[in-house]
Amino acid sequence: MSNTINQCAAQLRQQLAAQPALDPATALDLAELASQLLELAPPPDPAGQLADPRFALAYTQQVEHAAGSVARAQIRAAHLLQASAAQALDKEELDLVRRPAELDWSTPARRCTGRTTFKSPQDLLAAWLNINYFDARDRVNAASQLIAQFDYQHQQHPPKFARMAQRFADRTQRPAEIISAARRLQSLEPPADEFTPVASATAQDAAGELVEELVDRALDEPNADTRRSEVNAIFKRVREESREEDPESHTGLYDRGSKSGLKRYELLLDSLDAEYFASLLAQADNPRTEAGGAARQNRANVVFGAFGQQEPADEHPDFITDDEAAARWEDADEAAPSIAQRRLNALMSFLRINSQRLRTLLKTQRTGQAPAAEADDLLVSTVAPQVVVTLTLAELEERAASYGITEHGHRLTPTQLRQVLARGKIIPIVLGGKGEVLDVGRSQRYHTDPMRLAIRIRDGGCIVPGCTMDPESCSVHHIWFWSQGGITSVYWGAMLCETHHHDVHAGLIKVIADGGVPKVILPRFMDPSGTPVRNTINQRRAA
Repeated sequence: MSNTINQCAAQLRQQLAAQPALDPATALDLAELASQLLELAPPPDPAGQLADPRFALAYTQQVEHAAGSVARAQIRAAHLLQASAAQALDKEELDLVRRPAELDWSTPARRCTGRTTFKSPQDLLAAWLNINYFDARDRVNAASQLIAQFDYQHQQHPPKFARMAQRFADRTQRPAEIISAARRLQSLEPPADEFTPVASATAQDAAGELVEELVDRALDEPNADTRRSEVNAIFKRVREESREEDPESHTGLYDRGSKSGLKRYELLLDSLDAEYFASLLAQADNPRTEAGGAARQNRANVVFGAFGQQEPADEHPDFITDDEAAARWEDADEAAPSIAQRRLNALMSFLRINSQRLRTLLKTQRTGQAPAAEADDLLVSTVAPQVVVTLTLAELEERAASYGITEHGHRLTPTQLRQVLARGKIIPIVLGGKGEVLDVGRSQRYHTDPMRLAIRIRDGGCIVPGCTMDPESCSVHHIWFWSQGGITSVYWGAMLCETHHHDVHAGLIKVIADGGVPKVILPRFMDPSGTPVRNTINQRRAA
């Protein structure tokens, strides 16, 4: 039996060498035979010669070669789908291909006369093989990168990465590494759409050398671990260089998968968007606001009904009917949410309230009636992010190297500053803007919003040296005590956090106006000189 199989295998090799071009039926028969051989060999023989470790080692080597051949064949198959525009086959022809023995290969394939059966080769590949769409897409992309590209007129062009294509065609190379390298190289290329002209590799490192050339040299390393490390180091270095040159091109919300049952996202923001986000988080950290108070509630104590409406959770399930059982059901007091949990609560509330308002707006457009005050808008405490930018006259006239800085210390680019100036409500702090009153005397105790804004911009947060409290979490202190006849004004106001506000009223710290830029005098045991000082951490701008 073995001799007969060996003879057949030798004859098959001879025939294939003499006839490299095969007709479709023969090629399919050989592909099916190759699959069966891999499944059948070796047969189970634990006590015979197949238990010889030398055979196990030699067989492992052949299977590895076969796996490489299959990987190449998968990409070549994806290329054939592209080259033949197989997505245009009509439904009857697709049904026949499932039964290849009934096909007449001498007749031309029937194609759709109008809309194609599948939109793209990757759509066909995913449906035909019942594989994930993204796996199918990766195979088609690899074919373009390593075998041939096609333009929107279906004209064939050389592959995207010529050096990787040469390695891919070399049977001594590991195709999985080449395919992976080509995919990572593609991620460095400019994004392209259907009508973008085909092109070869363009990505370069900071020294101006093609990244493909760097990777090609690294793949010459014979040791697999060293080779992988060198390739990874190249891509890491190039990406870091790219972020330094154009960091805003990497902004976005990235799905980082799941870990320990929790979904992970990575959020990369430019300076302007980061200021919106910082404002939202700072308000969530402020216990004085409704939003900050709501963020401090355990989310387990709140349920959300239809369309995200907030409803009080039941004290106990419906099946608990008597007081004694209900008392046993009650949970122990839960710990207060952490800072991270508070911020998440605030973000989710922000998303819910905006979805409710969007529904109200759509309802108004449908009915043509003015929106009424709906109860569900009151069920979620609103966080309203606010961006405040300070800039000098030189920056406004584009005569300075900097272009404004936000309240939370994010420096803006010229483009971002123009966006703020075009869209924002500009309030010149010196003049008060649109006549906002910056001094109300004794007519009211609490500072108005324009006054608070002016004080926030001037002080940047708590004025006590070393304090890092955000301005949203600070209150405005009457330097001239209200109880002693003080007035409510910007001049006589100063930002203090809750702790240092108490220290002032306890007599530990003294605040002085000092010409409209308030300073503090620390207790003697902290500063024997008694020199008026001011927090420099909040002074974001360089002197």
